[in-house]
Amino acid sequence: MQTPHDSALYWGEVYHRRLRPTQHSFSYRFMQWFIALDELETLHKTSRWFSTKGFAPLWFRRKDYLREHSGNLQQAALAKMSELAGERLEGRVFFMGNLRTFGLFFSPVNFYFLQQQGQYTHMLAEVSNTPWLERHYYLIDLAEPHPTTQKAFHVSPFNPLDMTYHWSIKVPSDDVFIQLAAATEKKDFIAGMKLSRGPLNRAGIWRVLKTTPVMALKIIGGIYWQALKLFVKRTPFYGHP
Repeated sequence: MQTPHDSALYWGEVYHRRLRPTQHSFSYRFMQWFIALDELETLHKTSRWFSTKGFAPLWFRRKDYLREHSGNLQQAALAKMSELAGERLEGRVFFMGNLRTFGLFFSPVNFYFLQQQGQYTHMLAEVSNTPWLERHYYLIDLAEPHPTTQKAFHVSPFNPLDMTYHWSIKVPSDDVFIQLAAATEKKDFIAGMKLSRGPLNRAGIWRVLKTTPVMALKIIGGIYWQALKLFVKRTPFYGHP
């Protein structure tokens, strides 16, 4: 009998919609791991296909996340959130993102939700770009009704750096919704994901293994395929600054 836990798997779709100067959209099936970082020792025993200790087909590898901070990932996430908030933050941290699959890893963005007294109060977004594999972090105060952040990191070569991000977030429960709208004078680009919760158990892990065995290749391939389509449409190109 498996021990009950707060960690889960979320299944649904991810979508991108470009509004101007050229119009382009796509969506595809998607899943995300949702892991209570204080449950890693328990989750390690869930399935032989999943590991938090060493290599496995599905491997939660500490070094893949918040690499500039030492300590376990819970401590590292709290340190980064506190640094960006300008105050000490404490509580449970829940990771939402991708794992290393068959040794391969790439995740455009990982999310860390801070829970204090049973309520989610902050979300840290760890953004990566390709092919440079740099990292940047945005902290969102979930008490704000319409949170915004200034873009400070080059991601897509088809978006300028001078943009404002407008966030829409429904925190994880039976489902989760995260959307980012990027705007210059007007709204230019929208990306988001809509996912529904499922159990993180042996059956769920086996489903991941069957349906998304090489998530990193799927994501990277999708990025370059959509970039080629934008290039063909003569979408303006912005080089890495």
